Amino acid sequence: MERERKFPLIGITADTGEINGRPSFFIYKAYTRAVELAGGMPVLFTETTRSTDLVDRIDGLVISGGNFDIPPALYGEEPIMELITVPERTAFEAAVYIASLKKGIPVLGICGGCQIINVIAGGSLYQDLAQQAPHSSNHTQGMHEVVIEHNTLLHGILGKDSTPANSSHHQAVREPGKDIVVCARAGDGVIEAIEHRDFPNVLGIQWHPERMDEEMLRIYRWLVDTAKKPG
Repeated sequence: MERERKFPLIGITADTGEINGRPSFFIYKAYTRAVELAGGMPVLFTETTRSTDLVDRIDGLVISGGNFDIPPALYGEEPIMELITVPERTAFEAAVYIASLKKGIPVLGICGGCQIINVIAGGSLYQDLAQQAPHSSNHTQGMHEVVIEHNTLLHGILGKDSTPANSSHHQAVREPGKDIVVCARAGDGVIEAIEHRDFPNVLGIQWHPERMDEEMLRIYRWLVDTAKKPG
């Protein structure tokens, strides 16, 4: 008989790239640290031929960010500029996300993970904020204020109407997909967080709460606490 888990297993999707010239999977330590501080056990979730089978072994999922762009073909567009796409990683993350929805596993999408949640729901992205949303401020670096919508999952988690957020992205949600609810925006109107009307345990955050202070770790605690609950 399988022993009861002391800590819920939280899968974190791995980034891909080269380390010392060799193809590698890796994850930034901030993600694993945030999951541990929230009371979970982080598990590196790598792209394999049977990735979706691993969804049966985890209790929660973090779709991590990275230095890559979602292929515009996934939302019916041609590239307007040279983009850094990793189609294999995007396909892997889309597959484990859909498998998690079917299993009722709570999902937290960070940065590119937030964008994947929207695209899978049929939504679109700004391929480049500077070109397509010239009214927007610089989201590639620094801090800015985010306004949180009332009566949303994020508002319930953080318990406040606004929060500072760290920016490190040039793409963002443009048109929300079917049943996607916008729960936060930057002062310039750029969408910063989304949730799913039909799947109440799905949250997408455009910024990186794992790189911020203790208060922002409430987002990871929500994921871990939700993962502890029986399905």
